[in-house]
Amino acid sequence: MDDRDPILADRYRLVRPLGRGGMGEVWEAQDVSLRRPVAVKVISVLAGGGSRADEARARFLREARITAALQHPHIVTVHDLGEAATGQGTTPFLVMELLRGEGLDAVVRRGPVGEEEVAQWGTQVCDALGEAHGAGILHRDIKPANLFVAASGSLKVLDFGIARAADASATGDRLTQTGFMVGTAAYMAPEQARGRPEQRSDLYSLGCVLFELLTGRLPFDAPDTLGYVTAHLHDPAPAPSSLAPGVSAPWDRLVGRLLAKDPRERYESAAALAEELRRLTGVRQAVPAARRYTPTVVDREEHAASSPPSVASGADDLAAAATVQASAGPLDGTVMSRRSLLMRGAGVAAVAVAGGAAAMYLTGDPKRDPVAWSQKIADVDVINSDGPDVVLADGRCHVAAGHYYKKTAALHAFDLATGKRLWRVSLDAAWARTARFTVVNGTVLALVQGNDEEGGRVYAFDAVTGERRWQRPVSDSGMGLAVHRPSGLLITGEGGSVIGIDPRTGEQRWGIDVSSPYDATWILAGDLILCDGGIAILGKTGKELWTRSDFVPHADLAQPLGEGLLCYETGRTVPVDLVCRKADTGEVMWRSPFQKTEPDFSSAAYQPLDELVSGTTVFLPLPAGSRRKPTALNGLTGERAWTYGSSYQEVALKERATTSVAGGFVLPTGSGPVCLAAADGAERWHADTQRVQTTRTYALLSGTEQARVFQRWTSVRIVGVERGRTLWTGQFDSTAVSEPAASGDSIVVLDGSGTLWAIRV
Repeated sequence: MDDRDPILADRYRLVRPLGRGGMGEVWEAQDVSLRRPVAVKVISVLAGGGSRADEARARFLREARITAALQHPHIVTVHDLGEAATGQGTTPFLVMELLRGEGLDAVVRRGPVGEEEVAQWGTQVCDALGEAHGAGILHRDIKPANLFVAASGSLKVLDFGIARAADASATGDRLTQTGFMVGTAAYMAPEQARGRPEQRSDLYSLGCVLFELLTGRLPFDAPDTLGYVTAHLHDPAPAPSSLAPGVSAPWDRLVGRLLAKDPRERYESAAALAEELRRLTGVRQAVPAARRYTPTVVDREEHAASSPPSVASGADDLAAAATVQASAGPLDGTVMSRRSLLMRGAGVAAVAVAGGAAAMYLTGDPKRDPVAWSQKIADVDVINSDGPDVVLADGRCHVAAGHYYKKTAALHAFDLATGKRLWRVSLDAAWARTARFTVVNGTVLALVQGNDEEGGRVYAFDAVTGERRWQRPVSDSGMGLAVHRPSGLLITGEGGSVIGIDPRTGEQRWGIDVSSPYDATWILAGDLILCDGGIAILGKTGKELWTRSDFVPHADLAQPLGEGLLCYETGRTVPVDLVCRKADTGEVMWRSPFQKTEPDFSSAAYQPLDELVSGTTVFLPLPAGSRRKPTALNGLTGERAWTYGSSYQEVALKERATTSVAGGFVLPTGSGPVCLAAADGAERWHADTQRVQTTRTYALLSGTEQARVFQRWTSVRIVGVERGRTLWTGQFDSTAVSEPAASGDSIVVLDGSGTLWAIRV
């Protein structure tokens, strides 16, 4: 701004500069007409002459007027806007209320903030976002510098909608020649970096802010724009508690959901997130009816890139950022070498792995290497493994190796982004056959069998370094590792008691005597732990909530659903019923016949209940009672929702008669698996393979093939569960492949020959 021209539009006298950023300058000014102090933001990036600059300024003023129409207590008020002649040329400016206080960027520089304060500020940002999203306006640059805490303690969102209004690529004529891009890379959602911003992109950015407030640092650290973009596109975000141990588990879950790579896995709206934040503070607020606006059109084809800390970057930066999506990044020297054989005409890229056991084939973009990295692991037995082989957590890939019959066990840890080996530990025992290892609160818990093969021993290791923290015996390794996720406690039984153990220290937090003559057994069910004798206790404190003598669930399985708990229980007309009970009292809400054959009363004879639930829909895949076809129920009421009328393949319950995925169910049929929508049972897709393994968002379809006399391999196809679109195809020189583990757009599998593959889809 030119200090020799202290008055804008003959009305606003500039008093002193308050700050300068990538878009322009902010001044404290005096409105000489109304005699009040105001803040004036001069958008210097739109200064200059020529038709293109004139067009950009006109569009900016048009969209800024739409933004100025927003009236909300947590959105800074825009009083006026116009244009002024400066030394740089004709420049748009906005006149806003003058705030006294400080930005959240100044707050976070002082260190982490308390959870209650973070929740209050986050709720206020959500309220502002909800108002703007209802008007069809995206912010696209939520960051601490654009969040201001007034002297009253109330938070205000700055520059709402201005980021989009100032983006020269956001018009129908696209104006891409200007090279003007909007956003801050350190807070930018993956889909926004790809040029597809949406409402939940603002929620992702808010997730980065909440992470920073809780921990004092960003979820990703990078030296430049491309580094941040790459991290947001590909790297899983760590849990806040892994950097700030005092952060509670509910915050880990909330922030983790906000930082999901897929927008559909985040909160569906700012209002839903606000309600969750209020729930964390114990404050409830009636949600007003949504206001109806005529939305501004968001160009779904626009391109965007980012560059911290400025909101503007050149066209060269955009071109470089666009290539990041296709880059797997540099590999550590310990990672197996690979080369891409590009077959441009066929649209197929073949990747030959030196010293590996498989040839991989990618359908789709021939310029993109599908294998991010691979590692060879010795002594692998995926066939005799009942527990997980691979667990992804906090940006690391943890792998369990070893042979059950050889009584060997080992843990490996790799960096999920690069494949760099982090640590390895050996355990002089055989793995437990059930849930043998898991990761919780930065700790790897491993369960091995004792010498008598009845009891066992739990080992705890630091997830970052592999350093052993503690070990202790358990009376029954057959129960597997039971971690109560809401509290983060390890649950085990000793004699007739159930106890909760801190996984970081191994110290007992609580214990409850269930008066069992045998080793106590329990079921994890949401916030509750269901113990012998029909006793329900709160997992965080061990406090008894209710006792019901009529509650005798089968198979040590339960699944929270809304305000209820699903359990297998003795049936009235068939051997097994599926029963939904109220979580707070244990009373029966509804029951339905489930299994017509007599079970063997072991957990292995029952399908995990979470595989029968998608959202609030419960799927009953087997005929029982009057039911002759697979049927879906409303899980909140028990009423029939829909029936699958086509032929299907009836299998034993323990063989996974169905599995739930995001918004649906995968059901085996005589001609291959079919994916049904949970809402109405409509067929999403059908495959011709017999074996299917799933994560929440991906399905891995596989089959064994043979060539010549002695050579056999497994062909694999990975599809998206929503539409069944093929994302990747490949072959493994092995007849067995582990259950897949997924994080963001990465899928990790371990094949029977001992090669660990990280595949970008």
